[in-house]
Parts: sequence; C-alpha cells; structure tokens
Amino acid sequence: MKPGRLLLAVCGAAALAAASGVFVVALCLALFTVLEPVIGPAGAAASVAAACLLVLATAGLTLIFLAAGRSRRAPAPETGDLGASLMDLASRRPFMALFGAAAVTALGVAALRNPRTASGLISLVLGLRRPR
Repeated sequence: MKPGRLLLAVCGAAALAAASGVFVVALCLALFTVLEPVIGPAGAAASVAAACLLVLATAGLTLIFLAAGRSRRAPAPETGDLGASLMDLASRRPFMALFGAAAVTALGVAALRNPRTASGLISLVLGLRRPR
C-alpha cells in the first residue's frame, strides 16, 4: 500500500471518529435539555449517564460477540409456554433479557406517572400482534 493512501485512510478514520464524538455529545446535550424540565438537572444528568452507559455496554458486548464468532442463532423452543421461552431467552442472551427488564421497568415508571398514556401504548402494542 502506498504511504499516501495509508495516510489518507488514517485521516479518514480520525475524521470519522471525531464526527462520531461530536454526534454523541450533541445527542447527550439534546437528551439533557429534554429531560431537565421534567426531572430536574440531577435526574437529567443521571439519565444521560445511564444512556451513555447503555450505548457503551451494547457496543462492547457486540464487539465481544463478533470477536468470538457467534454468528449462528439457536433455534427457538417448540413449546408454547411463555415462561420457558423467557427463561431460554435469558440463558441464551442475558444482555437482551436485561434490556427487556429495563424496558418493562421504564414502562412501569411511565404507567405510574401517566396511566392514560401507558394504557394507550399497551393497547397499541397488543393491537399490533400478528395472527397465527
């Protein structure tokens, strides 16, 4: 490879990394600005930190799984039992189970703050189920 092309590739990668950093900072600022009137400055800062932690954890686990070469998916269980399906999912993909538990917790907090909106979201999700 020519030295000029190598230098161009390194400069391109550095520019992409810098642009990604600016993008993440802008998203964090926007999230803080949206959440600050609702939950206060301390809560908004904690929410931004939690969102950044979630993004970093997702990226790290994705890189770990890609490095391990785990590209094949396990077949879904044939039983119709929801509990067995959830336990199988939690044992095969613990991060996905943790994310699902966090989403259910967030929905519970939203339901406590505004039950009408939460019931509307739940009815929307239940209305989108595919017939078997």
